[in-house]
Order: sequence, then structure tokens, then C-alpha cells
Amino acid sequence: MKRLILISAFFTIAGSAFAQNSCSKADPLFKTDHYGVPKDVNKLGSNPEFTFLRHMNSAEQVAAAIRKSGQQNTPAAEHLDGMLKDIGFANGSKDVMASNVSMYYIPSGTVGNMGDGNFNTSYCKLMPDDPNGTKSYKISSGTGCEMYILAACGNAFYPTETKPGTACLTVPVSVISDNREVTLPAAGTATTTDQIFVYYHRKKHKNNERSYASASIPDPNPSKPLLLNTSDNVVGLPVTYKVSVTSQSSTAIVCPEKELEVPTTINVEKQASYTGNYPGKSNAIYKEVSKRAYKKAMRKMTKVHRKQCKVEHVTGVAVR
Repeated sequence: MKRLILISAFFTIAGSAFAQNSCSKADPLFKTDHYGVPKDVNKLGSNPEFTFLRHMNSAEQVAAAIRKSGQQNTPAAEHLDGMLKDIGFANGSKDVMASNVSMYYIPSGTVGNMGDGNFNTSYCKLMPDDPNGTKSYKISSGTGCEMYILAACGNAFYPTETKPGTACLTVPVSVISDNREVTLPAAGTATTTDQIFVYYHRKKHKNNERSYASASIPDPNPSKPLLLNTSDNVVGLPVTYKVSVTSQSSTAIVCPEKELEVPTTINVEKQASYTGNYPGKSNAIYKEVSKRAYKKAMRKMTKVHRKQCKVEHVTGVAVR
């Protein structure tokens, strides 16, 4: 019915994802000479650092917000600008482009330095409830140095130790679909009524007699047609739909040992439909009989009609 999803995904080992060359140690965030036990962090957002970088969904949005902050003289903007210069951006915030930013899920259990709203640094271990890890924006300068902004709180993060395993990554996804037409054989019905009449040929046409001549009766002077048989033929009417599949996003989250989920939209367009207002059609057949047979049939049909009326009167139920 449709061509399935074609995914291009590249897994990166967590240990190598955090590997960095020698970066500036000017900001405490990038210092790795820690001793003691890191503090578990399960919930984010209580003390945000860079509020203008919270809850963004694309690299373009993050890069634009960072460049915009470079035009402001706020403590948060100046602090971020200094961090970006530490990891290799010569002009700080002004140099960050969408190509320098990628959406990334930091594996649960990763240890590192995290900033807060007071521009202090704490030694912590990320332990989110989300099995995918902690959603973040990975900012790379191209010099081998990088930092992370946690999406939920806007706090800076710099990993110093990693949890062995494979990280969840945001990867490009492409959904390729052929438009297909699907026909349902009996979405509606149309009814055709077949009727059989008998008549006899009238030799003379009196002046006061009604004429029953018509193009359907092969007789120039027929008697009044007598209906003897009615049958309904019900025919199924098909309906056709055009079905196509499109992706809701150009990216998907890939995690080890977890089924890949790619949100898609199924578009259904009706090509031909049954409105329920098709007029009934009648096919009339006229059979010539003798006048004697016609009169006898008329008497019998009259008796049947009388009996039918009597039954309906006695029972209160319509006879069909």
C-alpha cells in the first residue's frame, strides 16, 4: 500500500561523543579536576541559567537566539558569550550558526559540570526520568571543543565523565511514499427495480377510453397495464480514496535497544464517493396476453388486494 520509512541514522559511542581536545579553562564550567561525589540531578528548571534558550526544537532556533543574545548587555548574555569564546568561537555569540548546533540526548548517568542561574558551577550527575536521556543542544565550534545547553532549563553543561554505552541521537529521517488509490467495493448501494406488466390488445378504441399507448409498449392500442411482478436489485457502489504518507518532522530520536518512532501523517483524499441520493431506476417489461387471461388475472389481483387490506385491518400490520 505504501513504501515504508527510509532512515539514515548514525550511532555515536558516548565515550567518543564527549571526547574533546584541550579547551580554555577560563570558565569553571570547563574544569575537570573534581573530587568527591557528584550530586544527582533528577529535575531541571528550578534555577535556569539562560532562560532565552529553553524549550527550543531546532538548531536554527537555538543559533538565532544565541546570536540575538550577543546584541544584549545582560549578565546572562555576557556569561554565555565568554563560554563560547572559551570553546573556540573567536567572536563568541556572533559566530554561532545552525551548523554549529545539534539536538542531542545526554545519556542518563553522565557526570559533569552544570551552571545555574547565579552563574555558579556544580558537580553533578544527570539522572532524568526520560529513558532517552537529557535533551540538550550540543554546540561545537569546529576546533574540537564543545559544550551543551540543557533544553529544559537553559543551563550550561560540560561532561567530565561518561557512562559507558551508546547515547540517544537526533538523526535525519526521510519518509518516501507513493500516492496510492484504494477502492472500497461496497461503500454504498443503488437499487434497480424490475417490473413485469401484462396487457391485451384492444381491437377498437372507443372515444371515452383512455389511451395507454407508449414507447415502452409494443402495441398501438394496449389495455391498461397490469403489474404482476416487482423485484429490487441492490448493487454495491465502490468509493475510491487517494492515500499518501508524509512525515511530521525531518528528524527522529534513535536510542539503543529501543524501537524507532517516526511520527507520520496519513493523508486520505476521497476521489469518488456515494452520496446516498442516487435515484432508483425501473426496468419495465410488458407482456401481451389474451383478453380473457388479462380479465382473469385482474379479478384474481383484485381479490388479493382485498385480502391484503383485510389482513392489514385485522392485524394492524402493513403487508408488503
